[in-house]
Amino acid sequence: MTLAVGISIVFALALAGTGYLLWRAYRRLDALNAQIAQLAHDLEHANEELAGVLAEVSGSRIIVEVINPMTLARARSRWGAALVGVAPRMIRRRVYEIVAREMKQQLASQGVEAHLDIFHPTGS
Repeated sequence: MTLAVGISIVFALALAGTGYLLWRAYRRLDALNAQIAQLAHDLEHANEELAGVLAEVSGSRIIVEVINPMTLARARSRWGAALVGVAPRMIRRRVYEIVAREMKQQLASQGVEAHLDIFHPTGS
């Protein structure tokens, strides 16, 4: 009889532990869903902000997106390679600044007068 009681207690504890872990997983899932919703809202706001900026300017524009800023940082700088995992936003911003400066120099060397602006969406 004591063996049956002991097994019942162990089973109840295991069930309670599983229930607790499941409850925590659902709480984490809810938190992640809230973060995804916030990120979607921020992205929508950033797109609206960009559309507003583009609507304010007249004439044609060229928009350049650097697809591989982290790869460029790793390839061009020891510090960039070391900081990619630690400060990705800072590295991304710095890569864009360098690319814009180099593009402006190259365009100027070919006689093209250009004004380059860097647009960083909110939070990046």
